[in-house]
Amino acid sequence: MTVKKYMLFFTPMCPKCPKIKEFMNTTSLEKEWVDAATKPGLQKARELGVGGVPMVIFFDENGKEVSRANSLEEVKRVIENKTLV
Repeated sequence: MTVKKYMLFFTPMCPKCPKIKEFMNTTSLEKEWVDAATKPGLQKARELGVGGVPMVIFFDENGKEVSRANSLEEVKRVIENKTLV
């Protein structure tokens, strides 16, 4: 399984989001950050079944969801266990 892209859902008041944002900026993955405190961001979160932040959704090269993580430890585990492009 190849992880190609991620989508990070966050809000400005989320206490755990800054550490995940900082870490995700060190990866070579394509990224999309979604502020779930905005109307469009909340809509996108609802569409994808995101119930809380932070939430990182990982996608393969075909755009298929392959994993989710909501803590820095889980994010690192996903990245270490997947082949990255």
